[in-house]
Amino acid sequence: MRTPIILALGAAAAAGALVWAALAGPAAAGPAGAASPARAAQPVTVYAASGSGTVIPIRAATNTALKAIKVGRLPAAIAITAHGQTAYVVNETSGTVTPIQTATNTAGKPIKVGASPLAIAITPNGRTAYVVNGAAGSDTVTPIRTATNTAGKPIRVGTGAFAIAITPDGRTAYVVNQGSGTVTPIRTATNTPGKAIKVGYLPAFIAITPDGHTAYVVNEGSGTVTPIRTATNTPGKAIKAGNNPTAIAITPNGQTAYVASIIGHTVIPIRTATNTPGQPISAGGPGSDAREWIAITPNGATAYLASLGSRTVTPIRTATNTAGQPIKIGGAGPIAITPNGATAYVANYLGRTVTPIRTATGTAGPPITVGDGIFAIAITP
Repeated sequence: MRTPIILALGAAAAAGALVWAALAGPAAAGPAGAASPARAAQPVTVYAASGSGTVIPIRAATNTALKAIKVGRLPAAIAITAHGQTAYVVNETSGTVTPIQTATNTAGKPIKVGASPLAIAITPNGRTAYVVNGAAGSDTVTPIRTATNTAGKPIRVGTGAFAIAITPDGRTAYVVNQGSGTVTPIRTATNTPGKAIKVGYLPAFIAITPDGHTAYVVNEGSGTVTPIRTATNTPGKAIKAGNNPTAIAITPNGQTAYVASIIGHTVIPIRTATNTPGQPISAGGPGSDAREWIAITPNGATAYLASLGSRTVTPIRTATNTAGQPIKIGGAGPIAITPNGATAYVANYLGRTVTPIRTATGTAGPPITVGDGIFAIAITP
């Protein structure tokens, strides 16, 4: 698995993109204005991608692991359609994406994409999944038509494509190119790339405000965040964000972006109205400087920082930007929160478990055994 820089272990938290933990956003109209299809009521399910080449579904109501689903080699990222019917699993070593029907937890035929796919994002209307192919010399994004699970023509982007996020209106996908220090906007209506946008050194993560006006790009090598005005695709002045920033999440109201910095164990709150950084919040230590992930509850009240080095999850009260008592767990990794905000699920990046945390009390439940090395986690909407 390609690493962004030393100490940044893996690509699964792209998203920041999304984050990140790669959970599709709420139902929204796509470029053509068509609404997402209605979803029949289904139990909330957590999907954990294991280094053993499987995805393990966890029933959130009971915190029980179900039968493992066989996918490709080294599943590195997961995204779920907004209607919750299909989970798409990116298999880095196999160069494929495996669709999983969530109603039955059955895997479909693998979809061939490019070499070393690392990240995925799905348009809000659920029609297209965009897969970032990160192998040296590949430098492409493969669009997948979800109605037929067929791959379209690869879209050329910058060098070292690494992460992706899509605007809430579904019109533009932004691809972070780590090698060239740029971001490529892709017009989803035509799958054509626009002019590359220059950002900082070693950009690795991206998040977009809920109103879609600004994309924030985390530059690991520069220790900065570059805001991009999506209306014009122009970068703003770089915002200082500590040493080796490695994750980003934005509150649901869009007022604050939280950026985790692994050197010094801090989280930097950025006021999006002015693009100014606030006072650093001490969180995530003690422990070695290692990978971190961040997620925010749906009501925006709490940000949770998962720290691999200290094997803790630290709650941060967003109203005051104060850190609470770290929650000790067996191992940290990608984090995702249920749609009702009641439970945060933390993958053990280097282990075999997923730990549920009850957000009302900040208490960790018994670890759920799944598989070897949990690289990605996502929850049905």
